[in-house]
Amino acid sequence: MKFKKYFLLFLILTFGTTLYAQDKILVFTKTNGFTHPSIEDGVSLITSLGNDNGLWTTDITEDSADFNSSNLSQYSAVIWCNTSGDGLLNSDQQQEFEDYIADGGGFMGIHAATDTYRDGSWPFYNELVGGIVQTNPNHTDSDFNATMTVVNSHPAVDFLGGTWNKNEEYYYWDINGGYLYPDNINILQVESTGSEEYDRERPIAWYKEYAGGRSFYTALGHNPSDYTDDDDFIKHIEEGIKYVMGNTLSFSENTRPSGVVAFPNPAQDRVEIHVNRPMDYLSVIDQQGRVIDRIDKPTLNNDSIQLDSSSWSKGMYYVCAYDNGQKSVFKLIKQ
Repeated sequence: MKFKKYFLLFLILTFGTTLYAQDKILVFTKTNGFTHPSIEDGVSLITSLGNDNGLWTTDITEDSADFNSSNLSQYSAVIWCNTSGDGLLNSDQQQEFEDYIADGGGFMGIHAATDTYRDGSWPFYNELVGGIVQTNPNHTDSDFNATMTVVNSHPAVDFLGGTWNKNEEYYYWDINGGYLYPDNINILQVESTGSEEYDRERPIAWYKEYAGGRSFYTALGHNPSDYTDDDDFIKHIEEGIKYVMGNTLSFSENTRPSGVVAFPNPAQDRVEIHVNRPMDYLSVIDQQGRVIDRIDKPTLNNDSIQLDSSSWSKGMYYVCAYDNGQKSVFKLIKQ
């Protein structure tokens, strides 16, 4: 997977104008348990988000045979959208998916993805998705009204203003096989939803880097209307997808990693390219291979290069920084 991406970037950077390197994601919808009526709406939303933003194209499958290395290598992320039940993949397919994650692949689970392999027969998956919903009972009523609190910063929740009141089928995690992986970075927590111990305040969405890849899970998304009428949920899903695709850089303003990074990413009218050394030149390339901005011998201001991105169309770009023949290339999103 990594080889293919870097080869496409090499072609764009070397030959220029007409090559197209748009990312692809795979949406997996197989069920061996309860089949959510909202699956079709989820597929439609994910497809339209990619098309509208020009960020990805979407393939959909219920076929476990698609979990092979040659097919998975096409995709920046695989989304398990309201999958359910056990035995969805055979042992060879499970290993192929584990290899895909180890090679830097992205995973996103929506709602019933934690109602998948609930029997614990695939521990890698249980830790990747980050939880197992308990049994008897599994959840609140499907339209239970509760308020969630943002407990950590992430683009999938930063726009909410601290709390989110929503009608949802809120999962339980405590008893009868319920499980929460301790290394999840929780971002949403629902208030107590009743008087039982398992009704306690509990995580609802989280993310993490895991086994070489990225994982994002949201327990929201039971109802079809979530995917058609709930703008906050739609934004939540969009930013989760961007994260697992690698289009969101996870660092704080005061603790940026070394190398070349952009902040903020996604960008709006301005973006800073932070570098740890002087650059020969820096260029920004769109998905058609066109150079839309280039700065020769850029002047550094507090180790950063300022770019005006106000005129760029929204979508994905490649930022390419060159220093003494060495290239650093990464994705930048314009909202």
